[in-house]
Amino acid sequence: MVVIINAVDRVSREGNPFVALIVQGDLEIVKSESGSLYASARKASLPSTLTLEGAKQLIGKEISGEVKKVECKPYEHVNSDGEIVYLNHRYVYVPESGSVQQEEQAGMEEPVQDQEPVEEVV
Repeated sequence: MVVIINAVDRVSREGNPFVALIVQGDLEIVKSESGSLYASARKASLPSTLTLEGAKQLIGKEISGEVKKVECKPYEHVNSDGEIVYLNHRYVYVPESGSVQQEEQAGMEEPVQDQEPVEEVV
């Protein structure tokens, strides 16, 4: 299950505005490079045809599926410290009935130009 945690306005590569739902997966316990454990949850952006007001009313709603890490073409990202990093993965929402092929196709898409990739919550 994932939970809708936010709704935001976005602009597609073609310049068309749309509303994206931000979904968050289950809590995970992750081990850092130094060996410390921390709690995390993967997040993904899901395009919608909803209005921003309608989408915001869905915050807190659970939907079936999960957020998965998939490989994609490398892209540049500025992290919260202002450091430029290059990533070759992104997080995508996969419906409960989603197949591996759907996941691979979703992962090969490039992030939307005006959209910051949604990172794991640390």
